[in-house]
Amino acid sequence: MQKKQVAILDVGSSKITAMIGERGINKTFIIKSRNDFSYDGFLNGEFLNVEELKSVIANATEFLNKSIASLDVVYVGVPSAFTEIHVKESQISFPKKKKITEEDIELLFDSAFVLTSQKHTLINRSAMSFELNDYRRLPNPIGEISEILKGKLSFVLCANSFIELIKSSIKLHSNAQIEFVSVPLAEIMYLLSSEERDRIAILLDVGYISTSFSLVQGDGILFQTSFDYGGGFITGAITEALGVSFDVAENLKRNVNLCKMDTGSFDLIHGSDGQLYNAEEIRKTIITSLDTLCEQISNAMEDSGFVIPEYVPIYVTGGGICYLRGAREHLSNRLCSTVLITKPLVPINDKPTDSSVLSILDLIFN
Repeated sequence: MQKKQVAILDVGSSKITAMIGERGINKTFIIKSRNDFSYDGFLNGEFLNVEELKSVIANATEFLNKSIASLDVVYVGVPSAFTEIHVKESQISFPKKKKITEEDIELLFDSAFVLTSQKHTLINRSAMSFELNDYRRLPNPIGEISEILKGKLSFVLCANSFIELIKSSIKLHSNAQIEFVSVPLAEIMYLLSSEERDRIAILLDVGYISTSFSLVQGDGILFQTSFDYGGGFITGAITEALGVSFDVAENLKRNVNLCKMDTGSFDLIHGSDGQLYNAEEIRKTIITSLDTLCEQISNAMEDSGFVIPEYVPIYVTGGGICYLRGAREHLSNRLCSTVLITKPLVPINDKPTDSSVLSILDLIFN
């Protein structure tokens, strides 16, 4: 029997990834084909160059068409900048004690939330916890005996403007069905274990332009926001401070170790232009930028409305800062929290830059 292959378009803040993948053994993946398409990205929930985006989507769709025998469904990863989270508590009762079924859970979700907005579409829903009539809380009540079923439920809505733009661009080059998936939801389910999500946790996906902040509980998102700050802003700060090109600044950023203290010696590093630069000056520029990122994270924690204990870990993924040596330690000290880098636990693709696309794959297969 031929293994099921799925097609994905992951919309990031600086590139769109087209991928064909299938499930491997032990929950790994077999990547049949992949291509990354750079584009201008988005700010404040708006694409910077819509015509360029359409062209990139066209190229990515053509790539998928050539990479799979029959392109029936395209799963599109939606970044948090284009989504909203709604948390609802719901309860249904039965005439007498009964065994909870999947149909009962569907009824609980249906009764909890009715979409009234004409600007959004429901794309995902999940549960943070369930409760039975004996006050037991559990992640999965199927098969349990109870007279009532309560749930704390999370619903992800996607902006129709995003859906219409992406769907119309794909439809020009394919008749495939199009499904939209929340990237933060996929990431929390794939990157964080059930034990890590059991109470609450924070997942921070720092991209090149945009960062998403998700407060996680169980299998759902309790609170979510995004802000326009990522690795590209740090590169821009180096460009401005040193008066170098963007490519040179990116190279310098990737070669600095933030944990290395200034010993008073003239510490130099090579740029991609063959010149030597003062590493301490670059370190100070990066640290100032990371402090700005920390302020944004602190604001997100405050905006959540929840009192988040210091022992709650902050899991960081994405391609924005995870490769910066010493960035994790600086965030941990600055935020007074345990900061941990999380990434896919699979061979070859075990990089934070692959977190979003592999998380979408995993969610589809599950």
